[in-house]
Amino acid sequence: MTASPAGSLGSLVQDYIDVQCGVILESRTAIEARDEDAVHPVRVAIRRLRATLSTFGGVYRLVDRETLAQEAKWAGLLLGDVRDLQVLAERFAAEAPSEAVGEVIGADIARRRTEAWGAVTEGLRGARGVALFAQLERWREDPPFSDEAELPAARALPRIKKADKRVRSRLERARAAAGDDSAGELLHDARKAAKRHRYAVELAQPILGADADRTIEERQALQDALGEHQDAVVALAFLRAIDASAQSAETTRQLRTLIDRTRVSADDVAGVLRDAKRSS
Repeated sequence: MTASPAGSLGSLVQDYIDVQCGVILESRTAIEARDEDAVHPVRVAIRRLRATLSTFGGVYRLVDRETLAQEAKWAGLLLGDVRDLQVLAERFAAEAPSEAVGEVIGADIARRRTEAWGAVTEGLRGARGVALFAQLERWREDPPFSDEAELPAARALPRIKKADKRVRSRLERARAAAGDDSAGELLHDARKAAKRHRYAVELAQPILGADADRTIEERQALQDALGEHQDAVVALAFLRAIDASAQSAETTRQLRTLIDRTRVSADDVAGVLRDAKRSS
């Protein structure tokens, strides 16, 4: 099956898939040239692609969608290391308590960034990366539709409701675990579910109309609330990995103070859940 009729579920889903594949393909040269500005848009396109294959995967043949999802995940993880360092650099440019601490953090980020970009360019220029880009081209030119693609576009609605229910369920699990070691990971799961729901609503805007805008805004707000917590968790792990003993006594003291302050944000599950409740 090489096409799906207008007004079908396959047509609705493929329009969204096509855009995401296009963003990734069109950014290939920039990514291989280590353009920092290209990282975030490509990461978002990969997330949207993977989320769509999860929520609406039945529209495509199983082996094809599983292969693309796996390879997109691989590319997303490579770029994720670079993106995390971008976020850390922005965070600590504002939060470093002194020039000395800023230099220590900056040097560590620069070293890691070189390694992360090396992995990205080596991976995407290698056989696996070349195969991924070829696969994305094929998905645009000849989508591997299943028979489900011929269903009416309105059949997207139950899947969107299911994605919404999953967000609420995961938030409840996180609330129930507040105070436990598992709460942070459950919040991260809820954030991922919120993204998948938001992307599903974006995809279905042609049939949802204006109602989609409010839902997208609400899910974006929820993502932001949960994202601040996840950023703190990543920042805390980064700071803990710095060899404070190699610094001067004063720089070490300031680093430890910064670690303590970041830990407060990373441990504030209750506060995150309050913000999430206002956004959900």
